[in-house]
Amino acid sequence: MPISIRRTDPAIAAQVTADLHGLPTGRLTTRGDAAHIFTADLADLLAWRAALGGTVTRQRAGGGITLWTLHTHTEPRSDDTRTAVLVHALTLTHEPTDPHLADAVA
Repeated sequence: MPISIRRTDPAIAAQVTADLHGLPTGRLTTRGDAAHIFTADLADLLAWRAALGGTVTRQRAGGGITLWTLHTHTEPRSDDTRTAVLVHALTLTHEPTDPHLADAVA
């Protein structure tokens, strides 16, 4: 008997998580098995981190811009699967770093 694995659309999983936690979504898209959420600012990214945890990375995006990305996931579903969620925010490189993001990996 073949095993059937139910796939969950990453965008739907991320939107349900956002709705459950009252989190901002901005632009929501999917790439591969992960949902990508482009937020308005670092405060939105920090709200996701407070709700779901995860690791924040930062990298220069060119033109004096820094891309911040939270690597997290949805809570486990009834079948113990989770969906990867990457939450992105852009800042000017010279802006002071939020103290809550001092541990971001470059």
